[in-house]
Amino acid sequence: MRRLFLIYLLLLICFSFKAQFQFNFNDSIEVFRTNTALKYPWAGGLNYAQFSEIDYDYDGDMDLLVFDRSNDQMRVFEQKIEGGVSFYKLDPLAYLEFPEQIRYRVFSIDYNGDGENDLFTYGIGGIKVFKNAGSPQLGLQWELAKDLLYSDYTGANLNLYVSSSDIPAIVDVDFDGDIDILTFHISGEYLQYHQNQSQELYGHSDSLIFKLKNECWGGFREDVNTSFLILNDNTLPCTTGNVPNPGIKPNTSSVEKAHSGSTVLALDYDGSGVQDLIIGDVAYSNMNLLINGGTAPNTNSLMISVDPAFPSNSTPIAINLFPAAYFVDVDFDGKKDLLVAPNAKNISENEKSIWKYKNTGTQNSANFVFETKAFLQQDMIEHGTASVPFLVDIDNDGLKDLFVSNFYAYKPTLNRESRIAYYKNTGTLTNPKFTLIDSDFINLSTLNYGYKISPSFGDLDNDGKIDILLGLENGTLIFYKNNSSSSSLIFGPPVLNYTDNLGAVISAGQYATPQIFDLDNDGKLDLIIGKKTGELMYYKNIGSLSTPQFELTNPMLGNIDVSTLTPDGYPTPHFFRVQDTTYLLLGASDGFIRFYDAID
Repeated sequence: MRRLFLIYLLLLICFSFKAQFQFNFNDSIEVFRTNTALKYPWAGGLNYAQFSEIDYDYDGDMDLLVFDRSNDQMRVFEQKIEGGVSFYKLDPLAYLEFPEQIRYRVFSIDYNGDGENDLFTYGIGGIKVFKNAGSPQLGLQWELAKDLLYSDYTGANLNLYVSSSDIPAIVDVDFDGDIDILTFHISGEYLQYHQNQSQELYGHSDSLIFKLKNECWGGFREDVNTSFLILNDNTLPCTTGNVPNPGIKPNTSSVEKAHSGSTVLALDYDGSGVQDLIIGDVAYSNMNLLINGGTAPNTNSLMISVDPAFPSNSTPIAINLFPAAYFVDVDFDGKKDLLVAPNAKNISENEKSIWKYKNTGTQNSANFVFETKAFLQQDMIEHGTASVPFLVDIDNDGLKDLFVSNFYAYKPTLNRESRIAYYKNTGTLTNPKFTLIDSDFINLSTLNYGYKISPSFGDLDNDGKIDILLGLENGTLIFYKNNSSSSSLIFGPPVLNYTDNLGAVISAGQYATPQIFDLDNDGKLDLIIGKKTGELMYYKNIGSLSTPQFELTNPMLGNIDVSTLTPDGYPTPHFFRVQDTTYLLLGASDGFIRFYDAID
C-alpha cells in the first residue's frame, strides 16, 4: 500500500502552507485489529518490498532498509533496545536521507571495506553505485561511486548488464574480501559470474573493476519457457568452464526481448564453504534452491541438486508473482532469516506479500521455518495499492471514524479488486483510537465495480445521517442512502448511474473521485469530482437541502490540471473551511499534495 495521508490527522512530512497551517507527523494514535495494537499503523504499507541492512543511525547495530519497488520509496526501521529487548521503530523521514535517483532495486552492502554499507541500485541497463560517505557527526552522506558498472567481456569493457526487472546477487562469491556479481545473461538462461578484480589487482576491496569469469556459473540452465532448471547442462556456454565464450554477445536488442526476469539470492545455505542459490522466475510463484557441489570457492563447481518446492521442509514459497528472497536477521537472534516478496509490479500480491521464514538453524547452516505471510504488513494499516484515507463520523457518535479505499487489492482470481475498509473511532475527541471493523465495507469487492472505488461522505437528504457517493473506474457515481439505526450501520441498495439536474448520468470519464462539500457556502452540499485526466468538475446544488439537484457549473474548476508528465493525474480533492475561509488540499498520482487558497 502506498503512503497513507490523513488530512488534519497526520502527514509524513512536516510542512507549512504559507504560514497558515502546519502539519506534524504523529504516530502515537493507536490502531487495533482483532484487539491487537498495530506496531507501525502509520508506516504507509508495502507492496513489493526489497530488504537489506544498514547502520542508518551510526549506533553500531544494523537497521532494516526497506525499498518498495511499487513507488521507488525508501523506508528505514531502526533497531532499538529497551529493557534488553530489541525492536524496530520506523523513522518516517528516513527517505530524505537517500539519493533521489534510486529506481527499481536497492541493495545495501559494504563494497570498500570501510565498515559502512553502500548502495547498489539500477543504472540504465545495469547497476549504479552510491558510496556511503557519512559519519556519526554528519549522518548519512552519499557520493556517486559509479554511474554504471562495467565488466571485461573477454577484452571488451562493456556495461555489466542487469535487466531492470532482475535482482542480481551482489555477494563475495570467491570469499576474497571484495564484492562480486551474479546475474543472468540477457537471454535469461545462464547465470554469469562477474568477478571483482580489486583484490587481484590491488590487494584491497575498494575498487569496482569486474571481469566476466564464467558465463555459466554453476553449470545449469534455466528453461526459457518454464522455471525448470537443467543441471549439468551440456550446451554452450556451460561446457566451456571458466573461459568466457566470445560468441555470446552481452548486448543485442533481439535477445533483450527474450529475457523475462529472474531474482537471485546467493548464500552458503548448507555451510559447505561455497555459495548456493535461491532463484525466482518472473512468471512463477515458487523459488528454486540450488545446492553447490563444490568444496572450495571459485573452482567452477556445479550445482548438484535443486529443490523446486523450497523450502520443502516447511511451507514452500508460493507467492504471486515473481518472488525474490532476502537474507537478513529480522528477529535479532544473530542468525539471518529469509524474507520473500514479489517483484512484479501491479500483478502481484500486495497486502500479504512479505513472507518470513525464521532461521532455526545456524548462521552457517540455515534451516528456514515459515512464520507469516505479512511480515511488517501485519502491523500496518494495509489495504493494497494506492490507498486513500477519509475521516468522517459515520455513526453519529461525535467521533470521526476512518475509511480507507484503494486502487486495488490483489486476489488470485481475476487478479485485482477495489474495496473500502472501515475503522471505528473507539477513543475520545482528544485521544482517538481506531479499530478495524470491516475490511470490505458493504461488501464492495463482490459487486465488480472495478478499480479505484473512491468514496465521498455527506448528508445528502438532510436526515441527519451521513450518506455515501462512490466514484467508479468507469467515471460514474453510485449513491448509498444511510438507513442506520442507533445500534448498527445500515445502507440502502445502491443507486447506480447517479444523475444530474437534467437526469443525465454524471460522468467524469474514468476514475471519478468525488467530494461532497458546500463549495459556494450557501448551506447546500455541492459536488466536486476529480477526473483521471487531472481536472476537477464542479456541480452546484440547485435543489434543496433534502432533495439535491446537481448542475454542472464548471467542467474545469479553478483551471486546475494535475497531470504533469503523463496524461493521467488522478486528483483526489479535499476542500475544507477554517474560520469562513475555504482551502483545498489536492492529492495526485505523482505523490505530491497541492495546496490552494484564495478560493472564496
